[in-house]
Amino acid sequence: MSRNSISCVITSLLLSSNWSAVAFVPSTVSTRHGQNRYFNTNININNNNADHSKTKTTALWGISEWRDTMFDIPGEGRTIGVDDGGIPRQVCVLPFPYDDVLLQGETKQLRLYEERFTKLFDHVMNEHNGVVGMGLIADTGIIQTVPLCEVEAYNRMEGFGIFVTIRVVGRAALLELSQQEPFIKATCIEIADNIPPNLDLPNMIASNIENFYITLSSLDAKLKRKQALADSLDEVTDENMRRRIIEAQLDDNFYEDDNKDEIMSLDDEDDEEELDRNGQFHAAFLQSKASDSQGYMVSSGKSNEGKRSAQDLTAISWSAFCTDDVDDMVRIQALDCDDLFDRLKMGSYMLREKKAELEAKLALSDVQVLDEDEDD
Repeated sequence: MSRNSISCVITSLLLSSNWSAVAFVPSTVSTRHGQNRYFNTNININNNNADHSKTKTTALWGISEWRDTMFDIPGEGRTIGVDDGGIPRQVCVLPFPYDDVLLQGETKQLRLYEERFTKLFDHVMNEHNGVVGMGLIADTGIIQTVPLCEVEAYNRMEGFGIFVTIRVVGRAALLELSQQEPFIKATCIEIADNIPPNLDLPNMIASNIENFYITLSSLDAKLKRKQALADSLDEVTDENMRRRIIEAQLDDNFYEDDNKDEIMSLDDEDDEEELDRNGQFHAAFLQSKASDSQGYMVSSGKSNEGKRSAQDLTAISWSAFCTDDVDDMVRIQALDCDDLFDRLKMGSYMLREKKAELEAKLALSDVQVLDEDEDD
């Protein structure tokens, strides 16, 4: 059975049930680089009437123990139709809209209060060592590739439900849905990256990605400063002063370090605390590397001084897609890519397009300033 036919099976099973994509979505609070999105939490955590004595936090197992668990899977002895083989395992699937996709190392905070989701959580903790699949719901069903998440922490509060933090530590391909009620349970096979034997080309692409993020952060800052200066022109009534500001804006020397203090005074103070693209990329790299569960730390050959390891390259290939403005469909494509070199190339190509887009915006802003000057 091909992966495409497996996807059809998963889709038909989903659509034949009485679940709906909307009903799948638990109330959540997701965190990505410090920015929160809320989905019907309807809760006041500071409620003084809450019984905090019944709050529970506990130490957890994880994906290593889940891999060692023996699952009773019907038909386990038969041939599984997956090209790259692997050991079939059982996983509970917590449903989310596809645009909530998380990649390696990213976390999400959830509030589970519906009975079906609290039952799923209890089963995950008691039977699956705290590992749950993140089911991404599209219009036609569940996307076959799912992020595998560890329950990193949780608090159970009577009257409020269960507050859970999950972190992505791997991926799996769903083979079939074995249970629909009261929660989704599936048979899956874990996905591991194909690592090329020679890492010279992947290292070159990784260097390109790092350089792209440095360049993009610089272009972002320049565009932001130009916008701040353009906004300030609206408050200047003297024509000579307006012309001097425009000339300074078009002068590349205006953006050198000796003018940094003057330019920073135009920025909102709160913006200085936010990570730029390069900062987000490096933070995501550290999270992705710390969450690695594929054993890349064990190298089979001689280490080349100055070269990145397979683990570092893998972390870069994920963190390239973990900044705020990456399109959700591109992130899903990265999730589905099981070749390290291909994912690095995908990230490099995406960043090249973003660089061209920012350069076009900067050029357009220069044209607009010149047009305003000519009109005056």
